Amino acid sequence: MHIKSHTFRTDGEWETIDTLWYSPFFYWQRNGLRVTPPVPLRIVVFNKVVDESNEGWINQGGASAMLLQRIQARGQKGQTIRVEVGDEITEENRPTRSA
Repeated sequence: MHIKSHTFRTDGEWETIDTLWYSPFFYWQRNGLRVTPPVPLRIVVFNKVVDESNEGWINQGGASAMLLQRIQARGQKGQTIRVEVGDEITEENRPTRSA
């Protein structure tokens, strides 16, 4: 598991929190990225959004990672989030929001 933090520099703008590139030999590999507190996330490849999530987690990797994925988040200026990259997120280990 890889853990880091990110503090937003602007209000409501997409900021890159992680980048990912896989060798063609590992195109099948997928990892889960979770942020706490939950904020909107998206994956961008060649300036095109290929996946989005408002749940505070997203799976990264797959075939488009051979082209360099940028994982971006949107939050409030000065807000700090914890970013965890680990195992792929499935129905069984999907994070749930607390009430």
